[in-house]
Amino acid sequence: MNKIEPKSKGPSEHLTWAELACKDKVKTSYPEQFILDGRVFKLALMFEDIRALWQKPIIIHSAYRTPAHNKAVGGAKNSQHVQGRALDLAPPQGVKLDTFYAAIKRNTDDFGIHGIGKYLTFVHVDIRPTDKLIVWRGNGVKDSSLDI
Repeated sequence: MNKIEPKSKGPSEHLTWAELACKDKVKTSYPEQFILDGRVFKLALMFEDIRALWQKPIIIHSAYRTPAHNKAVGGAKNSQHVQGRALDLAPPQGVKLDTFYAAIKRNTDDFGIHGIGKYLTFVHVDIRPTDKLIVWRGNGVKDSSLDI
């Protein structure tokens, strides 16, 4: 397991602790238990693989969510965001959402992605603990259809 320094910018070159924090009013930090068990480094590796496709910044709309914040935004009951295993990503500047989604979906195996959802303005990716790829489409935060 990678050791992190408390003052480090983030778990990887292009992913910061601030981006991983909950977007609630107090900006709840990414939980230490998810750092210690190593999942943050798997998440960061997945993010770096996606970013490498474009060589451009990618905005993270949502990463970790507290249970209360997840409920407030209408997140799924068993959201991978609450488990610190998910990112909602906006496409890089100049890249269409459909192109962004298709490129990520083509690389799910290589990137360790086990959940991918396409929404109106972002792509959800996660590293849920399963061997299957879960794919869905959504209109907002909450899932609207599921293709397993």
